[in-house]
Amino acid sequence: MKKISILTFAILCLAIGVGKAQYTVLHNFNDTEGANPYGSLIMSGNKLFGMTRGGGVGKYGCIFSLNNNGTGFKDLLDFKISNGSTPSGDLTLMRNRLYGMTYFGGIYGYGCLFSIDTTGNGYKDLHDFNFAPSDGFYPYGSVIIAGNMIYGMASNGGAWGAGIVFSIDTNGTQFKIIHNFIMADTSGALPDGLLLLLGKTLFGMTFTEGKFGFGCVFSLDTNGSRYKDLLDFSGTNGKNPWGSVINNGSKLYGMTEFGGINNYGIVFSLDTDGTGYKDLLDMNYINGSGPQGNLILSGNVLFGMTNNCPPNGGNIFSIRTDGSAFKDHYDFDCSTGCVPFGSLILSGKYLYGMTERGGTIDSGVVFRFDTNFTVSINNLSAPIGLISLFPNPSTGSFTLSLSNINEKCNVEIYNVIGECVLTQILRSTQDDNLIEFNQPNGVYFYRVVNEEGGLVGSGKVVIEK
Repeated sequence: MKKISILTFAILCLAIGVGKAQYTVLHNFNDTEGANPYGSLIMSGNKLFGMTRGGGVGKYGCIFSLNNNGTGFKDLLDFKISNGSTPSGDLTLMRNRLYGMTYFGGIYGYGCLFSIDTTGNGYKDLHDFNFAPSDGFYPYGSVIIAGNMIYGMASNGGAWGAGIVFSIDTNGTQFKIIHNFIMADTSGALPDGLLLLLGKTLFGMTFTEGKFGFGCVFSLDTNGSRYKDLLDFSGTNGKNPWGSVINNGSKLYGMTEFGGINNYGIVFSLDTDGTGYKDLLDMNYINGSGPQGNLILSGNVLFGMTNNCPPNGGNIFSIRTDGSAFKDHYDFDCSTGCVPFGSLILSGKYLYGMTERGGTIDSGVVFRFDTNFTVSINNLSAPIGLISLFPNPSTGSFTLSLSNINEKCNVEIYNVIGECVLTQILRSTQDDNLIEFNQPNGVYFYRVVNEEGGLVGSGKVVIEK
């Protein structure tokens, strides 16, 4: 028995050591160059971009860039109330412009929508949110861009004071409320997170209200018509989502901060028409609790983060899209970063993210985590050029060609903020696969993965309609 115990302990230590070896702190925030990030990173080439809600010259947060190896940190912009304050969401990249929102600041003090070049130049205040029925205020999330139109949400304000969905063009004109949420209403209120665009339909979540008062998943057209309450959270099926849904074909995947069997939050799936709800995972004190970001998808594997529990600052986990094979990949600790409030992004075999706290002075960190994805043995000695995509640039319809790949694969296409906007099963062995890609103009990243999530190949595709 003693030998078994020693062996078990040794295996446990080895597992912990492997997890630690896979985790790398790329940057420790030091307050003067930003502190306490409360959102997610985006990646363009080998550069990461993000925001902090504190620190910087005025202590109101900043926009920064960083090479994906941890070098070259640059403070691109310091918020100073007049140009925004306390950003609590993610940036969106369109060509060489970054778009984002702040929770406070701007002309009226209720937040603003802005754009800025990736170099840190050319800041433009596109819209100042206001405490008025014709506007929203306190935007808590990010925007999505389709053509020359921006879509987003504000968590408060509007005609009924319960938040709005809005549209505005990329020049900052034609601001329009396309949906007003209502408190004490069964259709949801206090929206947050990022909208998901599929064709001409927007999908999102609200933190509260709905039939049971605990939030909902909704859809509506980009012109504001056909609002539909797809799912009402009741507590047992989830409660109070803080993040966004992602898409994989006809399925939506998301998380709630609370609810489920243990009231620690859940991971769920739902058909895009509102049917087929499935509770994939009930969080607990052991596997993490309180997720407040989005999931990301690779093959049939979902990755996410929690900001509470094991051991004291959240964890990185994965689970298959059918709810099986849960794995706790890494437990955060305060010395190297803890309490992540945003989402992960995936590039190659690496996950990148941020924590709000922990690090050298407890101001948060940027980190990288090696997923240890491996390519199947059939592809280890394969020649370069197994995967080709044409035409590129494309108007939205293109062909992905595979050769000498004798296993079932999927293609995943991600936008610049790391959301999976299309997943399609590929035919292999000299077959050409037609991809119909109905997304806005911009740069997208594709990955071809096998059934185990192993990376077979990747690249970029440019959409120009």
